Amino acid sequence: MVQNKKIHMAVHLEYYCRKCKKVVSARVHEYEPVSCFEELDKQLDSTNQPIIPFACPQCGTEQYPEDIVMYDITDGKMTRVLVDKIGSSKIPVVNGEETPYGNVMSKEEQAEYERGLAKIKDHFKEHEKEFWQNYCTFAVEKWQVVLKEINEKEYLEAYRTLGVPLQPSTANLHAWRRDAEKRFQSKTEKEIFWRAANQYIIHHEFLWTPTDSWPMDDFIRLYGRERVTYLTLHIPLPEELEKYRTIKLSQIIKKRTGETGVLFERIGQLGRELEKHKKRAGQLGQTVLELRKEINKLQEELAQTKRELARKPVVVDRQAEDARKIKEFKGLIRELREEIERLRNKLPQEEKEHSFEEDQMENKQQETAQPETDLSVLAGKTVLIVGWPNEETKGENCKIFWHDGDKVDIKLQALLKEADILVFLTRFGSHAAMWWLKEQAIEENKPIYFVKSRNVQRILQDIAEKQKTQ
Repeated sequence: MVQNKKIHMAVHLEYYCRKCKKVVSARVHEYEPVSCFEELDKQLDSTNQPIIPFACPQCGTEQYPEDIVMYDITDGKMTRVLVDKIGSSKIPVVNGEETPYGNVMSKEEQAEYERGLAKIKDHFKEHEKEFWQNYCTFAVEKWQVVLKEINEKEYLEAYRTLGVPLQPSTANLHAWRRDAEKRFQSKTEKEIFWRAANQYIIHHEFLWTPTDSWPMDDFIRLYGRERVTYLTLHIPLPEELEKYRTIKLSQIIKKRTGETGVLFERIGQLGRELEKHKKRAGQLGQTVLELRKEINKLQEELAQTKRELARKPVVVDRQAEDARKIKEFKGLIRELREEIERLRNKLPQEEKEHSFEEDQMENKQQETAQPETDLSVLAGKTVLIVGWPNEETKGENCKIFWHDGDKVDIKLQALLKEADILVFLTRFGSHAAMWWLKEQAIEENKPIYFVKSRNVQRILQDIAEKQKTQ
């Protein structure tokens, strides 16, 4: 007697490495061998796969996986049996805000969804009587149409359930349909047959398959558009799953005429548009992750270059070799700064806002500040403040120039040459202006200060205090 082999399955996460031009695969779970697919389904339902980036063994590049793949390893061979896109409507990612996927659930959304799935069978039983009454009424009114959507397997199960003589094994679908038309003619007979024929689609498809994973195209192909549309609209679902019904409904809507047709068409358009946005979000997420990695790498190179520069002694009489190296380092710093700025411009821009409350707090603090600092050390000096637009002003002992700090222009270059002291407002000026100002301060041997406040009196007091301690 031959013993049936047990089913042995494993799950892999995979992605296509664009540098090596090959698929990278990593096994993340291996299921216990089981004797039937029902036991395997129970294991699948109780397993959550963590989605994390992993490195390509050839080039070392880390990347988030793109596909989740099921392999049959029953005979010691790896046979690919199922592939799904991670972040698709079938495989949403939980708590993946920092990942490059379009369909992302928060932990709260996932918990709500699982509550809905846990209640689905009890909820259906509670509304089952009303549902079958309406479903049978729908079928009787469209009897000739819906009878064509019953497949051979459903005819066979219904006839067996009702104890009706079966058709010969050679009978085709048309023969089954003709027999049903003749055999079930009264309203009651039609309703009894309809319930028996629809047990599988109700209990083993719509109620058994998780709502967000309903394969609408497959359902329509196997069971017909009229039945699938009705069930998608009317099958009882817990409140937690209603939004997934709407998403699935948008996938089966086809063009119709009339006012109702326009509404259904619009639902379909919105559903398709949502899918496009989710795919686009996934692509943009991947691009952002790659740009961030590149920026971090460049910033580390820049920091390393600065550390090397800091270790070099400062001398008044620079030798030719030292001058050449300093020039090379400055060129490298300039190139890195330009590259960081180019990459930063590709990222979604975040507007910097200065709230009214912050201004009020600054003024209040200024009013309650300690006695004013002696500003005599600034007598005759010219101070350039970069980061806020204003007109030329005069302090008690000094002249003050302003520049908005949005970019490095001719005006900023001219003001820098006249200034004795440089100030940069960190909350307002651009990164490009900040880096340029730092470089020029070193080149021109001028003091530079970085402050958050734009209160002139406070800026001058801070500078005076620091000038005294130097």
